[in-house]
Amino acid sequence: VDLIKIILIRGKDAQEQINILGDDGVPISYHVDFWKSEVIDFIILQQDAFDPIDRNCPLERQRYMLNKVLDIYRMEFSFDEFEVINPYFKRIIDTLKQINYSEFQSEKFNNYEKELDKIIDERKIG
Repeated sequence: VDLIKIILIRGKDAQEQINILGDDGVPISYHVDFWKSEVIDFIILQQDAFDPIDRNCPLERQRYMLNKVLDIYRMEFSFDEFEVINPYFKRIIDTLKQINYSEFQSEKFNNYEKELDKIIDERKIG
């Protein structure tokens, strides 16, 4: 829980600096920190009350998804310009949302995980 709080604060701080200095006035790492915090916000903190699967999330699944987003947080990514960071992380968030809408460990769930792995591999270092 403490790590999640630190990540969210770091993301908020990065967003404030981006807003003050402009997109191209901050290092690329600020954009990455912000979007990594957005992954946690959209996937862990927000639930879709209208989706029968997402609104009723067992503890085992919550742990699994939390570990998945923390794994993404710990990854290093390669970006040459800030313009590609936003759409890249939006693809990650969209795919993780589809995972949240799928029955845990179902074929659909596993297919979205494979899709997520492909997206991550596009920019992951190491």
